[in-house]
Order: sequence, then structure tokens, then C-alpha cells
Amino acid sequence: MKALHRFLACAGALVPIVAAAASGQFTFITGQVSVTKANGQTVAATRGASVDPGDRITTAADGMAQLTMVDQARLSLRPNTVFVVEQYPQQADSTEGVVLTLLRGTLRTFTSLISPASRDRYVMKTRVATVGIRGSGNILYYCEQDDCDPSVTGEAQGQGSIAVNHTIEGSHIVTNVVAGAAPGLPAQQGGAQSVITGPGQTVLVLNGQAPRYVPTPAFIANAATTMTNAKSAASTATDASDLHAYAPGEVIALPEIQPPPAPLVGNNGLGFPLIDASGNIAQDPTHLRDIVIAGAASPLAAQSVASDMTLEGDALRGFRAYPVTVGGLVVSMNGGTAAEAGSVSLDGGGTIFFGRWDNTSLSFGGAGVTLPGGVHWIYANSGYPMYLSDVLTGTASYTLAGHTAPTNQNGTAGTLNSASLDVNFTNRTAHVGVNVSVPGSGGGSYNMNASNVPLTLNNFSASTSDRLVVTNGGGQSSSTNPNLSGIFQGSLVGTGLTGAILGYGVSDRTSGDSSTWSFISGVAAFQGPSQNSLAPYREGRVSDAGGFLTDFIQSYATTDRPDEVVLDTQNRVTAFTAPFGNQGGSHVSYTLGSAQVVESGFDPETGMVWGRWSGGAAQVGGQPVSLANNSVHYIFAGAQSGPVTLPLTGTATYDVIGSTSPTDFNGHVGHFNSATLNANFSARTADASVNFSINGQTWNGAAANMPIYRDQYFSAYAGSPIAGLPNPNALVITCAPNCGAGATGSFDGFFAGRNGSRAGMVYNVGGNQGAVAFGQRPGG
Repeated sequence: MKALHRFLACAGALVPIVAAAASGQFTFITGQVSVTKANGQTVAATRGASVDPGDRITTAADGMAQLTMVDQARLSLRPNTVFVVEQYPQQADSTEGVVLTLLRGTLRTFTSLISPASRDRYVMKTRVATVGIRGSGNILYYCEQDDCDPSVTGEAQGQGSIAVNHTIEGSHIVTNVVAGAAPGLPAQQGGAQSVITGPGQTVLVLNGQAPRYVPTPAFIANAATTMTNAKSAASTATDASDLHAYAPGEVIALPEIQPPPAPLVGNNGLGFPLIDASGNIAQDPTHLRDIVIAGAASPLAAQSVASDMTLEGDALRGFRAYPVTVGGLVVSMNGGTAAEAGSVSLDGGGTIFFGRWDNTSLSFGGAGVTLPGGVHWIYANSGYPMYLSDVLTGTASYTLAGHTAPTNQNGTAGTLNSASLDVNFTNRTAHVGVNVSVPGSGGGSYNMNASNVPLTLNNFSASTSDRLVVTNGGGQSSSTNPNLSGIFQGSLVGTGLTGAILGYGVSDRTSGDSSTWSFISGVAAFQGPSQNSLAPYREGRVSDAGGFLTDFIQSYATTDRPDEVVLDTQNRVTAFTAPFGNQGGSHVSYTLGSAQVVESGFDPETGMVWGRWSGGAAQVGGQPVSLANNSVHYIFAGAQSGPVTLPLTGTATYDVIGSTSPTDFNGHVGHFNSATLNANFSARTADASVNFSINGQTWNGAAANMPIYRDQYFSAYAGSPIAGLPNPNALVITCAPNCGAGATGSFDGFFAGRNGSRAGMVYNVGGNQGAVAFGQRPGG
């Protein structure tokens, strides 16, 4: 009996035993807290006192209280709060509804112990918004204009009441209260509108206006800590100097109770939809063409919109490179004679065209240079969807279907003896082999072989400085003789990747006699099996934690298969693939290792997830990467089948639905203030900005008229141009009070959803990095 009594006593200490006929009891009190009962009597709240329907609870400036209800829901009231328990059952298994009204201040709830079947009975109300729970934890804030926290006063200026709801766990549905609407009307009636939130998302409702996503105010993040770690009621500052100086590995705003994470792969068990964009694969909306030109042993791969190409019949005369940028590449081939031309039809539609101009003048936007050896050209409909090679699995062999005769610098034509292209989609690699013979050349014949060539966005390339090995007829090899070199440039083309185009070049200076040197070029067309254009994928962006990238580009773009993005039960990403330095091409394994997911959020409507790893060491490519003083920021779109197709005309405004705290490489963690994203679909451009505070400085980055590449991607940077690449639009960086001149940085973003309803971006501004999730505002 003593053992049983001890067990019951311990259980009573862990789970408060609520008095009979009460809805709950006070389990924590600090400062001045009073209760006005239904009969009008006001008493001081005490620990263990019962909580009944009709109770009005008021906390003073120094007061806080925690209530544990009969169904084990926990409610925390912050300072300067007035709260009414309008309706609450007095039995845990009751089917009665719950109505909680917040008249002023801040309410923090934890309701994950309530059965999912009972959660639709819970409603939290303010004068301007109602909140229904679909999950397990939130912070609700309500104020009148004169009493609002400084971080939201600007929003409420001249507009009366304001409510803010921040989801910590699970999800919530926030609906604006419309004057004159009958109680109980669904959201689409009476002018009311609703939004659904997930962890890390914050929604603001102004009096009479629809709910909208906003960045999380600092005082809300502070209220997400446990009761015993709560900040003082007077701490409502929003500038960086007054914020808590989080260490990079410190967990921010996580719920009071965390279940142990159990890995889930892709969407399994999470309930996220697979976004169906299958109707978007019928035709590439940009009408893009992949192009390779090859002359003087130097092939060049590019892309161009069909309307920006200059043709003579089907023969290529010139093009303007896509995306169109200031100072972008313009290529023209003027004069000369057409030496040969051909075409190859692809299964499922589309054609590869190829040929050669002899004695043409080749120009790259300036004065032309006549190449007597000829300029080879080849073009076809760009591979579509553009990400397909990154997400397919299995293998495919492409067979030679057409080609030009290889030529040397003297215009001597030779023979393409063989050419092969084998693709391992699972490994995202290709094997390329070419064998040519050209009379009069120093070696007579050349064999070119490249294995494990990285394949990304349907493109591949190799040279003798990396994976290509060239041997000549004299037995010389590029592996041992630097005077023998070569290069491949190519891509998979057509809808379903049913074809491929390839340009190649060989430079042979192994002979001591320069008159026998040889510079050989040519192009080839391939046909292959149609691939599954509806293979699902998850687009993502990841910050550079290793410091491998330049000062102004510190993020990686990645397109993953859904099962490569691994989530735990709290929708936090614990593994994915992405580039990392120069290791392993475009996909290297990232796993959490001993690091922590210190911030995270997700969009329950589309499955978009974002967050930050820090502390300990992540495992990248099997090697530890210390995150003691920095972070890995990530954002991934939900799983989608089919590409994004944006509207052809009009504009759209995007609101912030989540973000990570900015970090640098010196152990500082800052405060995200705001961000904007606006799309001009008619012009196919986007404007974006971000503002944050860190280490005593407030930074702002803004980019206008960024080209939207392939209806999905946008970018900008501030810094020196990258040699050989078109310059994206400028990122303008400012800082206060003073961060010096010459700050560098970048924006790297993507649109997601069938028609671009979501967007994600990783930013680097002055060496400070973070991630932002955007949702398109209803109605533009």
C-alpha cells in the first residue's frame, strides 16, 4: 500500500488533479493576478484555485498565470492580459464546446494532449478575429490602437483593434470577424475570410480586414519561451540591441514539450498534398531553345527564346542569350557558306537542327572574327521540365541520330566514327564518348571519353581539366600531356528528354611543329527514350555553411526528389541533398548530425518547409561541418508533379509567411524585420527586398526587375561580375548606422505551386544569411 500511495503522490505532482465540477485550476501564479467570478466577485488568483466557466482573469503589469484545464490543455496568460473563459466543459470526455475570449494582452496555449477528434470544438476569440485549433500550440495577442506593442503600432495606426496569432505547433485557422455577419456563418459568407497557419507562421488581423501573413514580432517570439524563462513585461523592444543574444545553436521559440523526433521521408504521414501541376507539361511557356556552337576547338552552350534567334531557313545565324540581361551575350554568324545541314525528329514532338558555316565571321556582340575552319551549330527545344534530369531515376541510352563532319582549323572535314551518350538518372551523371578522324591532323584520330559527368537542369559538360580524357592516334593522352586537351558541352532536349545535343572540341599541340597542330570541332544529335515528365520534385535553396562560395553568392540551389527531403514528426528537415563547394556535383548528402534544428516552420497548404540548423556539426558528404558559429538555412517547396507555370499577364504581391533569424559566420544571431516580393508576370520580372538587424547593425537589401528564369527562378547579386556568366540584376545593399562601402550579397529564390502561389528565397546581405517563405496575397 505504501508503494501504491507513493506512485499516486508522484503522479499527482506531474499531472494536477483538477477539483470536481471545475473546468481547470491555476497551476502557476506570479505577480498580481485577479479573477472575477460569474457572480461579480473579484478575488486574487492563487495556485490550486479552480477555474470555472464565466471566469474573467486579469494579470497586472507584473502578473503571469498558467492554467491547466480538465482535458490537460494548458493556457498561459502574460502580463497586462484580460481573459474570459466563456465556455469550458467540466469533464474531460465532454462533447461541449470551448470558447475562450481574449479582451487584451497575450495568451499562450498548449493543447497537444487533447484528442484530435475534440480539437474542432476549441475556439479562441478576439473582437476582430477567431482562431480554431487544428494542432497543439499558439500565441494569440490582442490590443487596441493605443495599447499595442511598438512592433505592431504601425500596422494599427488609425485602424483600431488588432489581433496577431502565431502558431508554434500544429496548425490553426484564423478568421476575421465581420461586423453584421451572423454568428456561425462559414468563412466565405458575410465577407469573412480565413487562412490556415503552420509552425512558425504569424497572421495579423486589422479591424475589418482579411487575415494576412506577417513576420513574427519580437515580443511574440519572446512569449514562445517557457513560463519560467519569460522576459519581463517591459521588454518589448524590437531593435537588435535589446533582443536576446541567441547563440547560433540555441533553440528559438520551440514548444514547451517536444516529442522525440521520428524520421519521416517525403510526405509520408504528414498529410501534405502532392501538388498536381500535370497540366503544365504540355508546352514550355518560355519557348526556350538549347543551343551549342563549336569552332576553333571551343564549343559554347547557351539558351535563347525562339523569338530572339536569327534563322536562315532552319539554319542558325545568331541569337540573344537567355535570360536577357544588361550586357548579355549576343552571338552572330555573318557571311560564309552553308557547308552542311540536317535535322532529327524527336518522339513526342520537336526537332533537332544542326549544320556548319564555313568562312563565317563569328561575333560575340562586337567585331567578328572569321574562322576558316567553320563554325558548327545545333539547336532544339530546351529539355522540359527544366529540372527533370535531377529527379528521375534509372538509366537511359541515347543513340547517335545525326551530326556534322568534324573539321579542323584548315577547314578539312573528317569523320565522326562513333558517339555515345549514356545517362544514369539515379546518380545524376552521364557518360559521353566520341571518336573522330580528320585527315592531315597531327594525331590523325582522337578518342574522347568522360565518365560520371554531373547532370543538372538537363545540362552536362566536361573538360580535360576535370572528367574528360582525350587520346590521339599517336598514343598521347591528356592525362599525362597538357598539350592535348578537349571539352564537351551538351544538354538533354525536348519534352520528356527524348533527345540530346552535343558540341565538342579537341586541341592537339603535342607536336613540336606548330604546322601540324590540330584544333577540331563538331556537333552531334541523339535520340533517346521518353522519360516521365511528371516525376515529383521539391525545389529548394540552402545557405553556404562552409564558406566555399564567393562573398556575394553564398547559397546553393537544389532540386531534390521528395524522398531526399527527410522530415521529423514536427515537420523539421533533418536531411536533404544540395551542392557543397566542389564536392560531388549538384547533389551532396546533408544530414543533421550533432547539430540541432533551432528554428523551423511549414506551410500546411502546400508543404513548404523552412528552418535553420546550428550548434554541433552537420554531416555533409560524409564529413563533419562545424555549426558552432554559423548556420545552415534551408527552404524547400512542397512536393510537386509538373513544373510551375506563372500567369502570362498581370502582377502579384507576396506576403511573408515564415522566415529564419539571420546569422553570420561569427556567432551572431539577429532579428528578421521584414521582406517583400512582387512579381510582374507580364514582364516576367520580380522585385524583392529584405530588412534585418544583427550585431548592432540594420541591413537592407533590395533588387528590382530580376528576370524570372524558366517561370521558376530569380536571383540578384552585389559584387564583381562572374567571368563568363551573364550578370543578374543588381542587389542594392544599405546599412545603418554604418557598415562601410562595397557590401556584397545575393538573393536566390524560386516560385512554387502550380501557378506560383508560394515562393522561397535564401539571402546573403553583407555576409549575413537567412531564408524567407512567401505566400501570394489573395487577389494579387
